[in-house]
Amino acid sequence: MEEKHVVIGAAGALGSAIVGVLSGLGKSVRAVVRDVDRARRVLPPEADIVIGDGSNAESVRLVCRNATVIYHCINVPFEKWYTVMPAITDNILAGAREARARIVFPGNVYGYGPLRMTPANEDHPLAATSKQGQLRNELERKLIDANLMADVKVVIARFPEYYGPNVTNWLMSPIFQAALDGRTAAWPGKLEVPHDLIYIRDAATACCILGSSESSYGQVWHVPGAGPITGKQFIGMAFQAAGTKARMKTMGRGYFRVRGLFGPVAREMTELVYEFEEPMVLDGSKFAGAFPGFRYTTHEHAIRQTGNWYGQHLDVRR
Repeated sequence: MEEKHVVIGAAGALGSAIVGVLSGLGKSVRAVVRDVDRARRVLPPEADIVIGDGSNAESVRLVCRNATVIYHCINVPFEKWYTVMPAITDNILAGAREARARIVFPGNVYGYGPLRMTPANEDHPLAATSKQGQLRNELERKLIDANLMADVKVVIARFPEYYGPNVTNWLMSPIFQAALDGRTAAWPGKLEVPHDLIYIRDAATACCILGSSESSYGQVWHVPGAGPITGKQFIGMAFQAAGTKARMKTMGRGYFRVRGLFGPVAREMTELVYEFEEPMVLDGSKFAGAFPGFRYTTHEHAIRQTGNWYGQHLDVRR
């Protein structure tokens, strides 16, 4: 029987990149989205686009039919995480259970809290100090428990912050917009602190590799990117790619406290800015050892590709 890969949240940055990788490999992919117009802009023309609502159990059950691997790529604004994501994860677990499918869950580093050692390996304590991180840990525990009970096979790929095409978040959009326009770019925390960042297409490829590897399930895998880079270096490369003179400043805790009075993203970042004040570096040797043929895109090339994408999508910039 042909494998069926179901990407839930396929119009998002990571979901659309995963659909692109799987389609390029000739895999049968079902791209589950809520916004068809956006999906048609970001997904390959051959994608099998299906409308689905992760918060509706019956909708998830239907889109998961005949699935072999399900990629849980739904993301929502920070302020909706606490009310929406637990139910979505329960629905995806139920859909996978009925379809006898496996789940790939892309994780992040929020659950660790401030790193106690660098580079941090997969055994680092889950000592989240933020509400976001604590919720991530609850969701991952739910998924890992399902795997331990032989209920649903789950693999967790743990990533640092993403950048690349379609990544239009609070951090990356302003940097690439500033580089293209020759304005000052802002970086949270400290400019000179090393930080892992991963190109979105590399993260997608890693998810597909793990999803297709039976032996990877029941484990967490660090996939850190092409190597630690400072904010100063990252911004410098973005401006160099744009052909403009680098100008940069920092956003400290005080900035996020003030902005947090008026917006939920800055309010959440007050709890997470520690990631950019001290080194945030992951040990990726486990993944590298298990999949020695995998190669990361260099930051230089990936940043050029990202800048080119922003330059071609003026509707995103304005």
